[in-house]
Amino acid sequence: MKTLISIFLITVSLFALEKESISSAMEYKINRATQIIKKTDLTYEKKAQMIFPIFEDVFDYRLITRLSLGRQNWSKMTLEQKEEFEKKFIEHLKSSYVDKIGLYTDEVLKIVELKEIGEKRLELVTQLVGSKDKYNITYKFHKSKTGDWLIYDIDIIGISLIQTYRSQFNNVLENETFEALLGKLQTLK
Repeated sequence: MKTLISIFLITVSLFALEKESISSAMEYKINRATQIIKKTDLTYEKKAQMIFPIFEDVFDYRLITRLSLGRQNWSKMTLEQKEEFEKKFIEHLKSSYVDKIGLYTDEVLKIVELKEIGEKRLELVTQLVGSKDKYNITYKFHKSKTGDWLIYDIDIIGISLIQTYRSQFNNVLENETFEALLGKLQTLK
């Protein structure tokens, strides 16, 4: 089911989110993405091309990348390595999303609540409801320097996207080079 939940992972729009509009804006974006996914006359790649722009502006890819790699690993990299890793990691996230579109059946993502975690952190708790099961998905937002609210992590049934990738990246970097990690991005899920 983790793979089905990932369908809702990569999605974006043209307007920045304000605190008061997070729930309604995300519900709108999720509904639009679901309508596209349900279309039977489109390829998975075409569906993804239509969905990515819906959510592009609500994900802080730069922060997701940095947090996924971890402060210690990030600080050891050159500027060129950081730029290359960010580009490859975002490509990996989007590619992973395209691979999972075909797993969608009849699930509906419902907004449960928006919780304040602090002055600069919010969590949008949602539930993926299928014909037999329900799974919690929590979108974690932070207030950016520009004042916009952006997603920096997603917990899928209690498992953090960032922590999962950080664990995988640390395992690779313990014994291998940065270049090896770049090569392995294609095989990580």
